[in-house]
Amino acid sequence: MALAAVNTGKAVMHTQRGWRSLIKPYLLTTVGIGTSVTLGDFICQYLERNKKIKDNDSTSKSFSSVLPWWDMKRSLVMCTSATFVIAPWNFTLSRMIERLFPGRQNIQIVKKMLTNTLFAPVGICLVFISVTLLNGRSLQEAKAKIKNDMLKTFVTGTCYWPFISFINFRYIPLDYRPFVGSLAGAIWNIYISFVAHNTTVENSNNTRQISTETKTKTNFLSETIEKIILVVRKILNTSDHNKKDL
Repeated sequence: MALAAVNTGKAVMHTQRGWRSLIKPYLLTTVGIGTSVTLGDFICQYLERNKKIKDNDSTSKSFSSVLPWWDMKRSLVMCTSATFVIAPWNFTLSRMIERLFPGRQNIQIVKKMLTNTLFAPVGICLVFISVTLLNGRSLQEAKAKIKNDMLKTFVTGTCYWPFISFINFRYIPLDYRPFVGSLAGAIWNIYISFVAHNTTVENSNNTRQISTETKTKTNFLSETIEKIILVVRKILNTSDHNKKDL
């Protein structure tokens, strides 16, 4: 009985030390990602300032007379999403990948990069959902956002992140990887901010229009595939007839 109590006490102490060892890297990750995302949104709005002035964008509410183009509410939305959604996801994913594929050998790095790429759509969807909901939109609009923009965002990311992932997995210690990734992500977050807010400010009529256009594209794609299948069948039938004639 006493031995069991001692073992339980040791297990509790070990667990507490484990959790304590995660606090510092988690806080570092949260600060890094939150700062990176907010900075990326700020730069994105700076690049969009001429368009806002030209279009007389009434949806952008600036609270600063020094920076009239800066929508602080939008930046706050991005910072909130980064702190409570993106940071926990990136921190958990980095730990899981390292547990699955420990080490810095080339084969392990390749496995980590592939796994990171495979889970990228999850992170993109979390960004779109959180930003859409924080902007007061519905879950249905968040689904439409994912349907319309997730694929192109993922394809764009595959042109940028594999290089960053290689450096991160090869040279950076585990506890600092999300932070270093967030520094490199400052450039990426400019693009993410643009895509995340590209349609969230539109009204429901525009959403329905996008849905109609998507259906039209889907019908066109299905018709094209059917035509290709018919052509292939004709070629195969012709080939069979030629074999029979021979």
